[in-house]
Amino acid sequence: MTGFGKAEAKTDNKKIVVEVRSINSKQADVNMRFPSELRHLEIPARKLVTQKLQRGKIDVFINYIQLQTDPVLDLNSELAGKYWSMLRKFSKETEIPLPADPMRMVMNLPGVMLTDREVTEEEEQALEAIAIEALSNACNHLNEFRQQEGEALYNGFVKNIDAIGSLLESTAPYEKERIVEIRQRIEDGLSKYMEVDYDRTRLEQEMIYYIEKLDVNEEKNRLLNHLKYFRETLDLKEVGQGRKLGFIAQEMGREINTLGSKSNHAALQKIVVKMKDELEQIKEQILNVL
Repeated sequence: MTGFGKAEAKTDNKKIVVEVRSINSKQADVNMRFPSELRHLEIPARKLVTQKLQRGKIDVFINYIQLQTDPVLDLNSELAGKYWSMLRKFSKETEIPLPADPMRMVMNLPGVMLTDREVTEEEEQALEAIAIEALSNACNHLNEFRQQEGEALYNGFVKNIDAIGSLLESTAPYEKERIVEIRQRIEDGLSKYMEVDYDRTRLEQEMIYYIEKLDVNEEKNRLLNHLKYFRETLDLKEVGQGRKLGFIAQEMGREINTLGSKSNHAALQKIVVKMKDELEQIKEQILNVL
């Protein structure tokens, strides 16, 4: 979900530079900074960013650059003429002489010299078009960055899933040994602390019931199915599988925890700890998946 993208677009005398940054978030949280000339584009721009990037805490910076270096100058001759007529009339009526340099005075009056001209509708549409173009390209570049990061995440997930699967297979040799040890431990405890005779048939029944409760085959099968489902989901070419992978990882955690609580065997508990470590790595990195 983390990434960075930058793009530019320009007309003959204007340039738009867009930078887009994204970090992890459960939903699309878009923060946009516009120049005043493009403030009216915020709604369509926000919609475009959400469609292209889907999720993440996204910061968008749009800069407007005027490429023309020579200032645009224009003379409002009509207004200057009116000023001059009014000055002459005022001078005649008041008998106050005109200034020694009337031209400079008139040129400095408000509205006579124009440094900016009105932007035409065609120019405004062209500016909007290059702004959306640059924003779209910046989002595309960010998604390319995400794609590269995603390939590394994919390889990491496969390694973790394979490791959990291998660890799960390694529990098989300890299963019979575990049951025998539990049975022996119970019998030793009974022979040590019970001085009275007891019904061995009833004891056998109770032991069978107790050992069945410690059976972990069901948990192992469910965990295998979760591992398979995680891998299948990982291989889907669809965007937006992050939440699903997170749910599957939660279910994997439940089965691993149950294995640990039922194991009653030192070697099995060590294996469970290793599986938890691999799963924790998965959970940390799932936050980076859309």
